[in-house]
Amino acid sequence: MSNFHFINNSNLPSNRVSCVIMSDYIPELLQEIHHYDINVIVPDKLNGTKGAEAYHSDMGVCHINNNKFVVARNNSGLINKLKLINADIIFSSDKICGTYPNISALNVCIFGNNLICNTKYVDKNIIDFCQNNRFKILHTNQGYSKCSSAIISSNALITADESIYNLCRKNQIDVLKISNGGIRLDGYNYGFIGGTCGLIDKHTLAFSGNIKLHKDYLNIKDFANNYHIDLLSLSGKILYDIGGILPVMEIC
Repeated sequence: MSNFHFINNSNLPSNRVSCVIMSDYIPELLQEIHHYDINVIVPDKLNGTKGAEAYHSDMGVCHINNNKFVVARNNSGLINKLKLINADIIFSSDKICGTYPNISALNVCIFGNNLICNTKYVDKNIIDFCQNNRFKILHTNQGYSKCSSAIISSNALITADESIYNLCRKNQIDVLKISNGGIRLDGYNYGFIGGTCGLIDKHTLAFSGNIKLHKDYLNIKDFANNYHIDLLSLSGKILYDIGGILPVMEIC
């Protein structure tokens, strides 16, 4: 592991990513991302949770910064996998299980020194860390702030959520508002853009499907181009919300 280190700023690699946390709900996506020499930590199913969400990375773990992770205390499998890469584990205050809003406590959007979350439901240990480290804590009524947000830079994101969009505008965060729909999630009418993607190097945003099939593709492409970000499709199928592609380590 000497040639790799943890990504210092959550969700924002500065080099080529060597390890991500990503669901194996769609196995062919894992096969594809391995072609980019990226190791995958697959989160175990969250006990006490039903449906596709139980397999989502952004439900069971929150990468705060560097080697620090807040992990669902009832996800011993993922905890053990993260310990193997010498992660500093902070257990969630409560079990992450059941239905919304209980399941959303770790589903927060951290980028730069910003934390976007529903402060009513976010895990106490995330709030404590961010307060102690002078993060700007921004409240939104959207409990699923991470899966609702595709992070582009330390001050830019893409979302279909009206409350996150308005919050960003109010706080001088560059934001692109896209349409709902065009993203699959079993058991729901549609999934969310943040749950389909993640940066796999400083200038490449990888998607769990073909981003060109999204009706707002051209706007997404233009917005990403503003930050010198290329869009990578990991399959030719419609985008699928897999709980995000969470970058955690990169090459030195």
